Amino acid sequence: MSTQYDAIGAKYDLFCDLPIQQMNHAAMMKHLGPIVHSKRILELACGTGFYTSKMLHMGASHVTAVDISSAMVSAAQAKIPVEMKDNITFCTADCAQSSMWNEVQLRGQEGTFDMVVAAWLLNYAETREMRRMLENIYLALKPGGILIALTVNAPIIDSFQPNDQLNPREAHLGSVYDVIGTVEGGYKILLSSVGLGENDIKFEFYFLREEVYRQAAAEAGMGQLEWNVVLLGEEHLQMQGPKFWQLYLDRPRSAICVSRKPKVELREQSSINISSGSELLTKTE
Repeated sequence: MSTQYDAIGAKYDLFCDLPIQQMNHAAMMKHLGPIVHSKRILELACGTGFYTSKMLHMGASHVTAVDISSAMVSAAQAKIPVEMKDNITFCTADCAQSSMWNEVQLRGQEGTFDMVVAAWLLNYAETREMRRMLENIYLALKPGGILIALTVNAPIIDSFQPNDQLNPREAHLGSVYDVIGTVEGGYKILLSSVGLGENDIKFEFYFLREEVYRQAAAEAGMGQLEWNVVLLGEEHLQMQGPKFWQLYLDRPRSAICVSRKPKVELREQSSINISSGSELLTKTE
């Protein structure tokens, strides 16, 4: 993942201006706005710093922003006003590895964060990496702390198939998803932006089943995952009109996952049959 985003760098800001991304941003801001004030926040997959700067302006007491791509971190650092630099720490690290806690900016910070914000992080994990990411999120949070993660709308995975005929019709939204491979629990996806001309970008990620997310969260010790499908806000409906958004409404790709670290330290060892969705849980203190 580092290599593909090092190559994209600041072009990602242009991608963020496309219609579907603007809708995702609006949904995230509705989740973040009421709760970030005075909070100590760990942002994983900070990218070029869109949410980093927003959370600082909304009154977060401190944001530690982490990304695997040094190019992305550099772009994010450039956006922070001088007067806010005391409230932000940047770190280049792999959020899917426990070794991220060895980075000087994160050393000794386990269990000190009120919130973890992860916009487009979990969709870069295959099944095993998903658990490692969520274990790091569990370690980061104080008991009762909250995770807010923008990711793919996993429950609709079966609406995507190789050689999907719907994809070209969705191009006006600003990006298309193409299934380019099958992995355990889901698909490998190539996202292609549309409408940026020579600045169009492509990158790969994973679209995994809801059961994979739930199993990883349970095994990491997190509480129940709450899925919030990203739907159309009134401002976007008025701006582009209902016909523009109909294909997205028929197949909403994005969701915001919310989960809390239990106040009582209780891990769940979970075994899920991904094909059937059946789940067995045994709790251990």
